[in-house]
Amino acid sequence: MQLKYVVVCSDGTSYALTGKAPTMEWGKPKKPRFDLEDLLAQEWRPVRETGMGGGDHAAFALVLLQKE
Repeated sequence: MQLKYVVVCSDGTSYALTGKAPTMEWGKPKKPRFDLEDLLAQEWRPVRETGMGGGDHAAFALVLLQKE
């Protein structure tokens, strides 16, 4: 079994946390990614989610995915 975390944003973007490279640098615009859609298409399945808060018209959640 494999596990992977994805940060899902209320603007529709999502970012897999691979540990290989920073998702973004603070103060710099981020290139939009849609990792959750891609992972679901690859048969990863959500196990649980945790709200991470937000503010200024944005909210974030951490989603744990699992693949056999």
